[in-house]
Amino acid sequence: MTLKKKLGEYMLNTCKKDTSQKYVSGAKLTYKTKLKQLLKVELGYQGKPKVLDLLADEIEYITNECYVSPENMRIGQIRMLVVNINDRPSWGQTIEDTNLVPVVLTLVSEEDNEAYKNNEKPAIINQRKLARIANEAIKQGGVLTTAVAGQLLGVKQGTISNYTTKYYERENKMIPLRGLIHDIGRTTTHKRWILGLYLNGYTTNEIQKKTEHKILSVDRYIRRYNSVSECIEELKTMDEVKVSRLLSITQSSAREYIAIYKEHKETGEISRLDYFSKINKKTDEVLEGNND
Repeated sequence: MTLKKKLGEYMLNTCKKDTSQKYVSGAKLTYKTKLKQLLKVELGYQGKPKVLDLLADEIEYITNECYVSPENMRIGQIRMLVVNINDRPSWGQTIEDTNLVPVVLTLVSEEDNEAYKNNEKPAIINQRKLARIANEAIKQGGVLTTAVAGQLLGVKQGTISNYTTKYYERENKMIPLRGLIHDIGRTTTHKRWILGLYLNGYTTNEIQKKTEHKILSVDRYIRRYNSVSECIEELKTMDEVKVSRLLSITQSSAREYIAIYKEHKETGEISRLDYFSKINKKTDEVLEGNND
């Protein structure tokens, strides 16, 4: 310990350079602390600190058991309006035309406080936080966009995209933001995973539970794959231009499905790839030299 003299008085400094100490006070901004203040200041409790902790814990437990429901706000939570998970985007649709639902999201949790105290990297903490609030929104019938997620975490949309990539690489789990759930944009997709399960005999409901994807999306992937497969086998061609025109789908989509079909026919399986950069590379490899 070091002693610092200030205005003729001694001030004890035990922190040194331990950064975890900076987050101790923040971790105490809880309902439990408020209860302990009530017991000590308002009700005059003068017993042992451990007993005070036990009393506060019991009161908090009973409160949560009897009164707190998922719809109620808790400390560290925020209420937001987000896109309804069932409102898939259509051409020219604006936010004014989009069905919105209120959700309660946990921006600060005990898990976050412990992570800061343990000096975990802020980026990793934010990745877990992003996964948490995205899944909370899903459970309440909503879905977060990268823009809204960025506002909540105080970062740019590009950073949110980077978080989803890093989280997937570390945890092998996708963060269910709107782009993934509503299959918007060219970043991630569960197409190969879903079709791999389908071709291995899993039912639509089983696939939905495994991938946490919407039933409608699962059915759409399967119908599109079966249409492409039938087209290839009937016409004896893997020409992506012909397939795309016959099925009224984009050429890039036809090319992707043809590659999945060919890979499965040749190897009996489908590589699990979720990011389009890797999917495009695999598609090129499978279709290289394909002159049909």
